[in-house]
Amino acid sequence: MKVLTEQDLPLKEETVCTIGSFDGFHIGHIHLLEKTKEEAKRTGRKSLVITFEPHPKKILSPQNAPCRITDLTTKLELLRYQKIDYVYVIHFTKEYAKKPAEEFLDFLTENLRCKKIIVGHDWRFGYGGKGCVEFASEYGKKAGFEVEVIPPIKIDSTRISSTEIRKLLKEGRVDEAEKYLGRTYCIKGKVIKGDRLGQKIGFPTINIIPDVDLCLKKGVYMGYVSFDHKLYPAVINYGTRPTVDGKKTFIEAHIIGEKLEKDIKEVKIFFKRFIREEKKFNNIQELQNQIKNDIQKAINALEVKT
Repeated sequence: MKVLTEQDLPLKEETVCTIGSFDGFHIGHIHLLEKTKEEAKRTGRKSLVITFEPHPKKILSPQNAPCRITDLTTKLELLRYQKIDYVYVIHFTKEYAKKPAEEFLDFLTENLRCKKIIVGHDWRFGYGGKGCVEFASEYGKKAGFEVEVIPPIKIDSTRISSTEIRKLLKEGRVDEAEKYLGRTYCIKGKVIKGDRLGQKIGFPTINIIPDVDLCLKKGVYMGYVSFDHKLYPAVINYGTRPTVDGKKTFIEAHIIGEKLEKDIKEVKIFFKRFIREEKKFNNIQELQNQIKNDIQKAINALEVKT
């Protein structure tokens, strides 16, 4: 997969395109990507995903912007797993939001060589949301592209949507969100050096800094940490560590039954199940006892061999 830059445009090859924020990167999105790849293969074209950074609502209506399910780094990795040929990330700004719908479609056809655009039924684009599926289909007749609409997918009569997944994550129901995501909820991030408090109290952690608007309930989870192509069971804390300082927000993962001797640069953290709320303990001893209980719950649920 290649992430395109301005220097790569205009493309030489014709493409089959799909467009969206892909924030949830859920089963509905994967279905859209599969259709895009199938059509690209059938017509001898390249598959292309066009996405936005940040989420357009962050710019258009920041006070109503949704919390973030998938950051750009994780999104690009998930797209790479889907074996998409090209990704083009549009840096969304107030200026970009003023582009007329016609100009946006011209960019798709002239620079990204989109010959077919595959989208969800609720696709909107262009200044003031003027552009829609019907508008694009009509415009495509003279501009030389087709539009295909993929209907929404439902599970147990519930329409799969990023909105529904956000609701579940904000309630800590990561195991239920997994059903709609089609994967375990995960975050990829660069490892930072902490204050080594976990090491001092007997539970060393791998630490990453989450997005400020991460869509996840604060608390303690069981799950896995992945690095160097291996998966390790872990207890994960997402929060401010109120017993220690309660100021900065971290994601801290303690790998169960492993001593981390090597320098780890980047990890992916998978959240399998919520264990408990984050709370302030009276002293470090209480915190240590609770962590031991959390680890035991994770060992039992994840069937860890110790």
